Amino acid sequence: MGVQVDQAKHRRHREQERRDPDGASLAAAYLYGDVLESVVARVPTADLAAAARVSREWLRAVRAALRRRPRRLPWLVVHLQGRRGRRSAAAYDPNSGAWITAAAPPRHATPSHVRLVRGARGDRVCALSLSGLAVAGDPLGAAACVALSAPGVWRVDPVLAAVGERVVALGGACRLALAEGEHAAAVEVHEGGGWTACDPMPDALRESAAATWLSAAATDQRVYLVERTTGWASWFDPASRRWGPTRRLGPDAAVSRWGVAPGRAGADERLVLFGAKRADKEAECRVFVQAWEVDGDTLELIPSASADAMPSEVSERLFPRDDDYEEEEDFDDTPPAIAVCGNAMGGYVYNAAEPAKGAVLYELREGKATGSAVARWEWVPCAPALRADPLGRVILACSPVGMDELALGVGSAGPRACTSAH
Repeated sequence: MGVQVDQAKHRRHREQERRDPDGASLAAAYLYGDVLESVVARVPTADLAAAARVSREWLRAVRAALRRRPRRLPWLVVHLQGRRGRRSAAAYDPNSGAWITAAAPPRHATPSHVRLVRGARGDRVCALSLSGLAVAGDPLGAAACVALSAPGVWRVDPVLAAVGERVVALGGACRLALAEGEHAAAVEVHEGGGWTACDPMPDALRESAAATWLSAAATDQRVYLVERTTGWASWFDPASRRWGPTRRLGPDAAVSRWGVAPGRAGADERLVLFGAKRADKEAECRVFVQAWEVDGDTLELIPSASADAMPSEVSERLFPRDDDYEEEEDFDDTPPAIAVCGNAMGGYVYNAAEPAKGAVLYELREGKATGSAVARWEWVPCAPALRADPLGRVILACSPVGMDELALGVGSAGPRACTSAH
């Protein structure tokens, strides 16, 4: 009798599979309650959008799993413009350790030549022209753009940042097109449908007033600037239209390149300052990378915080040793091209000169406990799309990516390519 029951059950399963080849109805029938929530908690983020569409029960399970175990780390997003002008995007999910290839941007998305808008809620690609500023509506650059008018000053390499509901354009002006009274380090704030001119950058930053030479970090209140070579830093508050103190950040005189990212969230703003310096030829790794926590108001180092050193095994992969190159006389004269993107939860350090080398994930500790700010470092392999076209123009961004953005950028059919991080 038991054999007959099992055979009938298998026939029902086969009939169910013929009617529902994806297995959604079968999964919904046999997975529910705590078991379902436990299963959903282990599903990669890229597949949660599809899981949430199975049934209302699965949607509730997805929401409950995300409430209990929030996926707090931001994604690394690579925007690639190939040699033939074709644009593509890929996103790295730090929770599952996998790269996801996004759908090709539609015609109404940002044009082929893009730049970046830094933001506490996520970086966005944009296109700036004399006629306007078009900002992508989602992290993957797949949604329709938000169209803004062009800044009053013609800019070719500005720092662009979204601070709350305001957009700030700093420096990068075309010197040949400056009118009388305009400055190459001019600052404008977009609010209420138009741009308002503000005080230019402080004197210490004016000689490097372009995105190429400045590392920028945006929070919900301010945009922070650090000169990559000298370490001079300041911040700008677009709500009050004022600049903060200007200070030279120099916790290590041997550092030759600097980068900055938002620090741990709290009542007072903090930053994470990254510095890279060359090591001796006999050292274990070619480049040392360290991180310090900085007070956002005073731009001074947090007294109780200790420096965090990137493990040598990952810094060596980011800046690999080249025995042939080390024999050249100018080895010590080439500064490491460190760059960083992140938010209050963590971010990514990468080699700006060779982004195809990969990146290093850093996760910030929760709260404001004394000690080091970085909880862990982890290697992130190069995106497959970038490895396939290493000569393309690359923009690396950092942003939280939710189920709605994944459904829009990846499509209902699920990820088109997914590779393990190992």
